[in-house]
Amino acid sequence: MDLEEFQSGIGYQFENEDLLVQSLTHPSYMAEANPYETNNQRLEFLGDSALALIITEYLYQTFPEIREGQLTQYRATLVKGSLLAKMARKLKLSRYMRVSPNETGESTKDLPSSREDAFEALIGAIYLDSDFPTTREVVLAWYGDIQSKLTQLNLEHNPKGQLQERMHSQLGDYGIHYQVTSERGPPHDRTFEVELSIRGKSMGKGTGKSKKEAEERAARQTLDQFESLVFPDA
Repeated sequence: MDLEEFQSGIGYQFENEDLLVQSLTHPSYMAEANPYETNNQRLEFLGDSALALIITEYLYQTFPEIREGQLTQYRATLVKGSLLAKMARKLKLSRYMRVSPNETGESTKDLPSSREDAFEALIGAIYLDSDFPTTREVVLAWYGDIQSKLTQLNLEHNPKGQLQERMHSQLGDYGIHYQVTSERGPPHDRTFEVELSIRGKSMGKGTGKSKKEAEERAARQTLDQFESLVFPDA
């Protein structure tokens, strides 16, 4: 396995390459290829905590005016599994992962959960190979412009909050109301339809398997057509 190109791409050169190899070793590889090697699960455990501290410290230092509740939401957004899997893909991490040589169907290394685990394991490996300041520098470089990323992720993952923010900043104190208009299906498999209205005027609708999901879809629909909407007078 040629790891020089990979190390160049991630911006870190290992002193102990065994740690790097371990971080890239999926449990399936050990089970069928070499049961005496160590997989990346313990490193993933360590890297998960290191990442949380890196992001927490960054948010604390960068947003001194924001209360802990909002900081917690920001942190959850930035360590979300789907985001970590995307970042792992950008680092081309799956290309170097070691998985079972006998796997069939969808490649284990391409599964979002496998990429997420390897991403966190890589952080753990860098931490053990160096120190916390070095790990923080490398990880924050991977994230890039975190403030811009937060804005985009807020739009993608919190459409209700984004709509509330746009309404307040552009139109003042408009009241956004979500109303369940129908419920279908048996209790264990319900489908909800929600209508979003502003001062009594319908602005968007959404359906989902929960009220929250339906509300988010209604908010996203409203955001998608926000510029063309005509809002009622006060």
